[in-house]
Amino acid sequence: MSAQEKHPITRRGRSAKPPLTPRSIIEATMVLIQEHGVEKTTLRQVAERVETGPASLYAYFANRDALLEHALDAAYAQVQLVDADGDERGWREALAGTIVNTITTLAQYPGLGSVALGTIPVLSGALRLAEHELMLMDDGGIAPERAALGVDLIAQFAASSAIERTVRRTGNRGDGERQHVLSAYENADPERFPQVRRQAALLTGPDERTRRDFAIRVLIDGIEGA
Repeated sequence: MSAQEKHPITRRGRSAKPPLTPRSIIEATMVLIQEHGVEKTTLRQVAERVETGPASLYAYFANRDALLEHALDAAYAQVQLVDADGDERGWREALAGTIVNTITTLAQYPGLGSVALGTIPVLSGALRLAEHELMLMDDGGIAPERAALGVDLIAQFAASSAIERTVRRTGNRGDGERQHVLSAYENADPERFPQVRRQAALLTGPDERTRRDFAIRVLIDGIEGA
């Protein structure tokens, strides 16, 4: 049962104010996360956004962690699911596209990737995503035990990729950092690190999309057990 189903809508003082609901609290939380990130989003800020006191939030969510879990699930619910076409291998492209969309969605809410890594999702948004992934893998003939492990691995990969994207975006890293790493690799001790030195350009050349797509292909290959 969702938080909204468990708790009645509260009508507050002045009629000009919208009713306080779990949905309105979650939506306010997600706006704040987009603006400031998870770490800087407090219950007090959420309460101010919905024009109530922090204590009122506890009528709907036991604590900040519970609220963040619902915000994470709301993000999962936003993920655009990619359906497989009629091609025999279409499930792979559909799964890859769904993974990309999951990363992109989580990255819109800085810090939610960390929340995802620290929770076991049981709410409807996450279940919707898992159901779709399992359906695609079933279409591909993946054994149920491998598919179950695959769902867990995909969730970890999507969350960690979203975290990396956020860190790189907020850390103002770019060509300067890449050049620094390239220089360090090129000047590595040739006796101790000959391969790193020789392949410095290859190690630092691929952009984020190339790295992401390669990782997804490797991930799906591993799930498939080819």
